[in-house]
Amino acid sequence: MSSHYDTIIIGAGPAGMAAAITLQKNGISNAVIDKSFFPRNKVCGGLVTCKTLETVIELTDTGATDLISDVFCDTDRIIELYFKNERLTCSEVDIPLYFVRREKFDFFLVKKYKENGGILFEGEKNYTVDFENKTITLGNGEIITFNYLLIADGALSPNAKKLGIKRKNTGFCIEAHIPKGDVSYPGGVKIFFGIVKKGYAWCFPSGNDICVGLGGVYKKSTDYKNILDGLLKQLGADTENTKYKGAFVPYGSSVDQSHCPDNVILLGDAAGFVDPIYGEGLYFAITSGIEAAGACITAVRSSYSINAVYYKKTEFIVKTIKKGNRLKKIFFSHPVGFLFKRRIKNKDFFVRFYCDRQISKYGYDYSRMIKLYSDYRKEKRLLKQ
Repeated sequence: MSSHYDTIIIGAGPAGMAAAITLQKNGISNAVIDKSFFPRNKVCGGLVTCKTLETVIELTDTGATDLISDVFCDTDRIIELYFKNERLTCSEVDIPLYFVRREKFDFFLVKKYKENGGILFEGEKNYTVDFENKTITLGNGEIITFNYLLIADGALSPNAKKLGIKRKNTGFCIEAHIPKGDVSYPGGVKIFFGIVKKGYAWCFPSGNDICVGLGGVYKKSTDYKNILDGLLKQLGADTENTKYKGAFVPYGSSVDQSHCPDNVILLGDAAGFVDPIYGEGLYFAITSGIEAAGACITAVRSSYSINAVYYKKTEFIVKTIKKGNRLKKIFFSHPVGFLFKRRIKNKDFFVRFYCDRQISKYGYDYSRMIKLYSDYRKEKRLLKQ
């Protein structure tokens, strides 16, 4: 038994489903393959910024009110920055931050796709890909043929490895969910610097729980569980019965896709598309999925190469990551860390300005941080008048 689809997507996370839904809307035949059954849980702090929310609304044709009430688990406007256990700032931002549990959020995208006739092969752990002959053999022996292949199977993408693609930097995250009633938690988003090298820790509201975790550039010698234990104890949590989940994530650079065949592209975590400064991956995942679908649509309707079109469509993501990575190397260096502590302390308005303008909206190119600071100073002076 065999079947043919114009495009096959490997991976039913946000990147893969964004591609599938976009192709579906444009009448391009496609199917999705994933090793898991849905709903399934996934390690993720769950932060959703305004730019991500707007992208999901447009992708799924779901109203903001319905999306926030039915799919998202929490929202908050209070941002607190810490250096270890010392609180540096506490700001109320104008643009709220939203939070999701990936089990529910990813399932929402899967249902949207399947409700409109989308085909998802779940629980496929033993499929094989023949890149040369453009075929995939599923675990039950069924053969699927394709014209284009979109790979969205995560940071440790086995299919990227088969193509000889090497990842320069790998990050690691570990987190736990604690019932709000079990700790002294007045609310708010808490970010902790100085706890893990070249990274940060967080405490996010997550429905009836709080999500406490940390992440940064992966080092085998680092005892991440012990560090997270210390943070949880600082928050007053009982760590003896706490369950932890960890995962590798891309962190710092996108991958070189020049080894890909002409009809194959990588997206989301598989492509290394994560902001290197604050680690947000959902925005780039969904955006790269939409752009990957756009590249397929262009290729189907013209003679353009899918790789060339995709490169142009995602050039802004690659440049943002490169510039952010250079800034990250400075920001997370040891001397700058202590300077940051001194300079940011009690700068509540700057944190509010940065969150609203940069984190929520990407209002500035990472090479224009001087411009951001200049605009902050101008706005601050205006408020004093």
